[in-house]
Amino acid sequence: MKRKFKILLRVMLIFFSTLIAVNCTNEESSNQQKPNAAIDKAQKWFRDYEADGDNLKVFQNLNYQWTNAKVKKAKDGIEFITVPIDGAKKEVNENWEQKLFIYRLGTDSYKVLLYEFYPENQTTVDLDNFNGYISVWDLKKGFVRSAKFANNIIVENGVVEVLNDKQLKFKSFTNKQDKKNLDDENSNGDGGSQPPIPLREVVIENSYKDDSYVYVYSPRGTDTSGYSSIDYTSNPSGGGSGGSGANNTPQTPINPCDKIKTLTANPNFIAKLEELGKKTNLKIETGYSQSKNGPFTPLVALTSTNGADRMQLVPTSDMIGYVHSHLDNYDSGQVNPDGDPLIRQPIKMFSPADIGIFLQLVKNAQNNNIPIDSVYGAMVSSEGTYQLRFTGDPNLINMNFNWNADNLTKDYITYMKQGSKEINFLNFLNDKCYIKGVELYKINKDKTSTKKTLDANKKIANTNC
Repeated sequence: MKRKFKILLRVMLIFFSTLIAVNCTNEESSNQQKPNAAIDKAQKWFRDYEADGDNLKVFQNLNYQWTNAKVKKAKDGIEFITVPIDGAKKEVNENWEQKLFIYRLGTDSYKVLLYEFYPENQTTVDLDNFNGYISVWDLKKGFVRSAKFANNIIVENGVVEVLNDKQLKFKSFTNKQDKKNLDDENSNGDGGSQPPIPLREVVIENSYKDDSYVYVYSPRGTDTSGYSSIDYTSNPSGGGSGGSGANNTPQTPINPCDKIKTLTANPNFIAKLEELGKKTNLKIETGYSQSKNGPFTPLVALTSTNGADRMQLVPTSDMIGYVHSHLDNYDSGQVNPDGDPLIRQPIKMFSPADIGIFLQLVKNAQNNNIPIDSVYGAMVSSEGTYQLRFTGDPNLINMNFNWNADNLTKDYITYMKQGSKEINFLNFLNDKCYIKGVELYKINKDKTSTKKTLDANKKIANTNC
């Protein structure tokens, strides 16, 4: 009997060991398929992109090594794919590399940039410890930005040009002119008085002859952002989380006032404002989200924690805004250490969490091809109704920034303790928020809107929409 039991036990152990091994293998296999699927999808998109018009002459017929492509993720959550390029080097000892970076901005939305690395005193490109120059190119439009790195920290922004022999000789000649004349000519302090630095040669084949060109780098001033080479390459805007990149063009809405007028002319939106205005005397917040097609969906009120009133908002691919109430003072039903009723005193202005969810909607709109100037966040209180709009660069929105962090909340409470809530809030935006472009508007009783900014004396400047 004991012998049969031991045999049965041994069989069961072998079975479960095999089962666990199979599960692990399946899981590993599944994990390996995901990057390949992402690469295949990006490659298909890139083929369509390349077929849509010609690349620049210097980037025609590049030899992309898709079998060595890798999926990576930046600090701010952006997923991107790197594709090595087998460059046609004139000499074996030439020290430069090219890589294609494809950033996934949405489900079927990408941005592609070509990076060229010119390491100094290094035989290979090591982005964990990079010294040298990095230039960035749009395959269709040309130069985007360039920078010099020392000990893996950006120290200088520059410009890279692709010049033929005559252009190079002329540029080198003019850069050796009398420094005073150059200072007069380059009074903007762009560093043009320094001679260009040759990076590499390239030959462009055509039906007539082979044209020879030279890549040259010219400095354009120091950079104190402190970005590493990984920060510089892992974000399509060129900076680290929340940082700004050289020569980056913000995607600025044309005029927020136009979209605000459209919104305040919407009877459904006005009805929601009037409804919420009657509910500021409750003990829980009320609110709605809005989709790009118009419908409003009620938000779910959550249990208040640490004295904060909360609502749940889960962004969807078509969401463009939210509107919610901030409450009047109310009895929490608790008592303080002296035994007196604990009265909660909500701040009648956007909270850090409100700013965070608004920026999340901006990023969501960018990823789903919704116009940025359609996105809004609105707050209704007994002291006024306000709206947030964004006129900055959505590429710089850091999705990992913690808008509920204790230290940020404490700073916010300190800012909002006394005085004008509008002034205090704008000062908080300027001093404590990593990104520029969040704008404050007040919706007046006659349903017109007024933009609120700070003048040189830190007083409110009103601009009517």
